[in-house]
Amino acid sequence: MSDQERKRRPWKRKRVARIPGYTPEREKAEQLGVALRTLRKWRQLGKGPAYTKFGRQIHYRDEAQAAWLKSCEVQPIRELTVA
Repeated sequence: MSDQERKRRPWKRKRVARIPGYTPEREKAEQLGVALRTLRKWRQLGKGPAYTKFGRQIHYRDEAQAAWLKSCEVQPIRELTVA
């Protein structure tokens, strides 16, 4: 196969196993509104939602996302007025 033929071939994505209660990393990045690269960086830094690794595939448990989002919650501090 020549180089030109390789360039013309459409990119084939690997099939990702569908596991009930878990979301593949690509879909999770879309749900969170971040780039896939950002999600991978968070894993490297120990940030972001908890994940599970099945072989080479990364999946996020749906319940873990809710817990992680709750941990990111910020309570505003109201300024006290001096009377």
